[in-house]
Amino acid sequence: MTQRNTPNDVFTDDVTKSEYKDCLPCKLTGAAAFSGLGGYALHEAWKLNKKPGKLNTAVGLGVFGVVFVSAGLYRLAI
Repeated sequence: MTQRNTPNDVFTDDVTKSEYKDCLPCKLTGAAAFSGLGGYALHEAWKLNKKPGKLNTAVGLGVFGVVFVSAGLYRLAI
């Protein structure tokens, strides 16, 4: 029997193991977007924390803000 080349046989180990790397402007844009969204959420959480009965919402926004600021820093570091 003869063997047929399948589409999976075309790829070599070098192609499948190559790692994608972003350019610096892409990293800066992503980091600025994540950090900006996180900063805005933290700012809104700070404003809501001063209003009575909005503590749960303020805590949720605060967590959201910290997560997105952290994602921005992570995006910049990678």
